[in-house]
Amino acid sequence: MPVIARWFYLPSLIFLLLALLSGTWLRLQWGWPQWHMLGLDLPWSLFFRADYLLHGHSHVALLGWTFLALSGLILEAGTRRSRLPVRSLKVLAVLIILVTVVLFIAFVRDGYAPLSIALSTIHMLLGYGLAWIFFRHARADSNTGSRYFLEGAVFWMVMATAGPWLLAAGRGLSPFWMDAAVQYYLHVFFNGWLLFGLAGLAFRYLVHPRFRQRTWPFWLMMAGLLPALLPELHGGSFGAPGLPGFPSILTGILGTLLFAAGGMAVVYYTLVSVWQKGVRRPGTVLFWVGLTAAVPVLLLPVIMAWPPLRNHWLQSDFLVIGFIHIHLLATVTGLLLYAIIQRLSGSIQSSSTGLPIRKGIRFLISSGSLVYIAGSTVMVALLVVTGLFQLSGSHPPFSVQKSLFQAGFLSFTGAFLVAAALVFRPGK
Repeated sequence: MPVIARWFYLPSLIFLLLALLSGTWLRLQWGWPQWHMLGLDLPWSLFFRADYLLHGHSHVALLGWTFLALSGLILEAGTRRSRLPVRSLKVLAVLIILVTVVLFIAFVRDGYAPLSIALSTIHMLLGYGLAWIFFRHARADSNTGSRYFLEGAVFWMVMATAGPWLLAAGRGLSPFWMDAAVQYYLHVFFNGWLLFGLAGLAFRYLVHPRFRQRTWPFWLMMAGLLPALLPELHGGSFGAPGLPGFPSILTGILGTLLFAAGGMAVVYYTLVSVWQKGVRRPGTVLFWVGLTAAVPVLLLPVIMAWPPLRNHWLQSDFLVIGFIHIHLLATVTGLLLYAIIQRLSGSIQSSSTGLPIRKGIRFLISSGSLVYIAGSTVMVALLVVTGLFQLSGSHPPFSVQKSLFQAGFLSFTGAFLVAAALVFRPGK
């Protein structure tokens, strides 16, 4: 659908590049604080306060790249496309793009300030508009698994915003409950909106028809999602203010088990389905690495739900950041990028442009995917290894920030090649 390709997929790729570039620049600032050692004389306007740039980086990744990309894919896969209000979708997409751009600038400039908070609120309201359009035009076909997961994803996208609303309304709440509101938002956004959405896309495009009526993985993930939040609220202790203690710990462990069981069933159905016929499409490496990375994303929370282990894990901020990057960089971004390539690369095959140009575009997509995966895999490995050194109380035998900058630059380069090939593809 042209409006989705133009106003959702392509802008989301620009936001992906901005997220990768800002994260790479952050590591550059940390890795080379003395720029004269590089022989560079850069203006101070190119240097940013690290915590502000970090906020901008994370928000453009979540509210720009993943939000627009997944919204477009869900609208295309889960609605009666011929009945979608094209003008309303275009207006909503343009507003989301503008708000996200200004939001990124506001965060980099002032951090959490009235303008960035107001823009975040506007973004949530625009998300409600997309959810209303989706549910009004949702498909009602025989692919029950896809319908349940896609509708569940949009439901959890809306429900996640209860966290920020609680922060806005609950100024008198204790620090524990303020932190709980943030944890709730991140947990539901990452595991409800993003993972449910990816599961729905898998059922729509990849899972064999004989599995599409099986909805029990959906109900397991639905039942486990909110209880799986409880271990994050305990912070590794057996008691937390406002929580009942040991019973909530057992509930949290059960929740992570249920959610992981449902998620692993989706991975299994997808693997069995594609293994028989194979996956020989542009960017295939993104699919396989993303699907493989989904396994630790689903299973590690089960292990970390036990407080002593979680307490030990949380002693290393590099391990925590490493898990976030496995989730967002390897699994979510890898699979979303693969899905967008499939939705946009069809025009390359049908184009009347010469064969050498079409082959060149496919080569850019394939090589860019490999470079992106190489950089992302190295980055995750560096974060995990550094975290293990941190837990052991020793220093890693490499410059952490410089190595992470180099891995980030590799990821950015790969994503740039893919984005350039899709933006300038023939047959648009």
